[in-house]
Amino acid sequence: MSTAVVTDPQLQTEALTTVQRATTLVVANIEARTLAAELGRNIAGLAKRAEEWFAPMKKAAAAAHKEICNKENEVLQPLETAKRYLSAQIGTFDQQQEKARQAEERRLQEGARLQAAAEAKQKAEEIAIADAIVLEAQGDTKGAEAVLANPVPQEVYVPPVVIPRSVPKAAGVSSTQTWTFRITNVDQIPREYMIPDEKAIRAVVKAMKNKTNIAGIEVYPEGAARFRA
Repeated sequence: MSTAVVTDPQLQTEALTTVQRATTLVVANIEARTLAAELGRNIAGLAKRAEEWFAPMKKAAAAAHKEICNKENEVLQPLETAKRYLSAQIGTFDQQQEKARQAEERRLQEGARLQAAAEAKQKAEEIAIADAIVLEAQGDTKGAEAVLANPVPQEVYVPPVVIPRSVPKAAGVSSTQTWTFRITNVDQIPREYMIPDEKAIRAVVKAMKNKTNIAGIEVYPEGAARFRA
């Protein structure tokens, strides 16, 4: 249920007129500065009147919004907790399945490599025997012995072993993997990944002003004016 927001028409007219005068004023002499100061005080007064006008409406709206959010959270928070739990359960299971799949791939790949190497060795020995027979028939006994003692290694090609992922797909559910980190030694983090503590620096500058002495920090003043209603 919405509540109509009503603006004080006189206040709105005064505000618009004052803003127009203020934003076209250029402070170039004492008279203009005096006028700017007067306009600034008027603006502060108008702002205070506007805040007082809208305060009750804002308070009522804030109370209603807070109540709505509380009721919404009573429903959403348990649902979000349950969703995070299930997401973590699925994520942990998927990672375990993937680790097992990769381990099995490595095991099968190594088995294929060993088998291919054994077959290549056997092939090299068969070729060496055939060559030795030829050399022996030619009377080159020493050559035959050398060939038998040093079979020529055969090139081995082992095709990659790929095991398809077995995690089932479900409508409305997608698996994700997010890489995160933890800091193990803050002193070893490279400088480009360090963020200056601007809050601490600003506190020192505010207290020490032009006497601030922090390496790599330049301190300077900024001029402005304050207006009170």
